[in-house]
Amino acid sequence: MRNPKFFTVEEAEDLIGLLETTFERIKRNKQHFLWLQEEIAILKLIVECGANEKNADAIKMLEKKKKFKGIAREIESDVATIEEAGCILRDVDKGLVDLFSIQNGTVVFLCWKRGDETIKYWHSIHDGFAGRQPLMRSPSKKK
Repeated sequence: MRNPKFFTVEEAEDLIGLLETTFERIKRNKQHFLWLQEEIAILKLIVECGANEKNADAIKMLEKKKKFKGIAREIESDVATIEEAGCILRDVDKGLVDLFSIQNGTVVFLCWKRGDETIKYWHSIHDGFAGRQPLMRSPSKKK
């Protein structure tokens, strides 16, 4: 990350709607991606048994490969959306992101996990998710 963005708790919470929507789309696309990957593998076996390019299975395989590439681009675009918003994507399957913040004069990560309605935790930039701590009264939190 070249220029990290720093968030207050409120600014981070303003991203939750975007994050939820984007992770839901990634999850749906990933399921479709995996399903297509399996179908393509099966069709490839059939085609490699001697089918020519006019064979229905060969045509279907090319169509599936085109869809597969399109879904891969959509997933990449959604990941880029999350990163461009200033988030550090930690786990796409769990929907886990970190956001830089300054709390009590120290640079930390605010952490959010898909399904959380608010930012509830933080951790030092040296600790991972396991080192997270509850976000109590934060100096950046409005009273």
